[in-house]
Amino acid sequence: MSNKQLNSLFSFVKTILAILIAMVVAFIIILVVSDGPAEALYSFLVGPLTTVRRFGNLLENTIPLIFVGLGVCLLWSTGMRTLSGEGTYYFGGLFAALITIKLTAISGYGLTLTATLGVIIVCGILALLPVVVNYKYGTDAFVVSLLFNYVMFYAGNYIFTNYLMDINSTSSGSYLLPESTFLPVLIPKTNVDASLIVALVMIILTWFFMYRTKWGHRIRLIGANREHARYIGINVFRMILLAQFLGGAMSGLGGGISMFGYNTRFAWFSLTNLGWDGIMVATLARYKPQYILLSALFLGYVRTGADIMNRSSDVPSEIVMIIQAIMILFIGATAFLSGTQQKLRVRYSMRRKAETAAKEG
Repeated sequence: MSNKQLNSLFSFVKTILAILIAMVVAFIIILVVSDGPAEALYSFLVGPLTTVRRFGNLLENTIPLIFVGLGVCLLWSTGMRTLSGEGTYYFGGLFAALITIKLTAISGYGLTLTATLGVIIVCGILALLPVVVNYKYGTDAFVVSLLFNYVMFYAGNYIFTNYLMDINSTSSGSYLLPESTFLPVLIPKTNVDASLIVALVMIILTWFFMYRTKWGHRIRLIGANREHARYIGINVFRMILLAQFLGGAMSGLGGGISMFGYNTRFAWFSLTNLGWDGIMVATLARYKPQYILLSALFLGYVRTGADIMNRSSDVPSEIVMIIQAIMILFIGATAFLSGTQQKLRVRYSMRRKAETAAKEG
């Protein structure tokens, strides 16, 4: 086993152990605080699979997590840690609603496609701004992107208030979105629509881009060693801009496509926090697009189960926050299993030296 394979194995083991520890802690809390722990645990573990509607809720929770998780994989692929996914997801939903309501010259899926392309372009450009500021003025890209999320929110709030709000409706939110733009439902009696297919296609395309194209290879090389990439002639700034554009576009696409299904109005009165969820999903997937589906499904399953448990027992759904915090703590802890990993590296190195010496002798 090579050092690379050993590192991959330990990353996988570390993630699995973090999940198991978090789940065990959650079970202990349920046993302590609940008057009916058996019923609560059953609702938490089995509830999402008991009915078609609940399984639909699981997929509904998973779809946006796929988009924001992929967005973080792209945004962070060059080592530039930005939080643009939070603001672009919000602005993607707002901009999609704006186009579908105001652009009356087009109808049906033509309008859906037009709005989607507009969201991809606009949100991709918005994600570039924190990096441009970072390179021009030497500011911290993480902090700038965090603050810029609020700029996008307040700018979006101005657009919503002045151009989209339906003041004559008793329902808070924008004017009704055109039904002709809605994607077809895949599972009857649920809100699971064709956005699930789009999300799965995006996983494949992101993986193909990152691992089967020269641009993806350059981006990953910059993330591994920026100075080496610059030394061999890669335009680092250009590749970082490309990764940020694609990451912002991916997160914005998630917000925009949600307007073509179960959202009949745009009614987001605060940032969705899905950008932070994207970091959680990408961390569980070890920032590899091919694992995003499993990561998003797991987190969607936990959230759906927690919601069902909250409705059917005396355990609050906030327990999912404890699970997330513990998983992040152990996955992000560099010291977790580091001693065991180092011992195996030394043992492997000594064995290789012994085998080499035996061959030479």
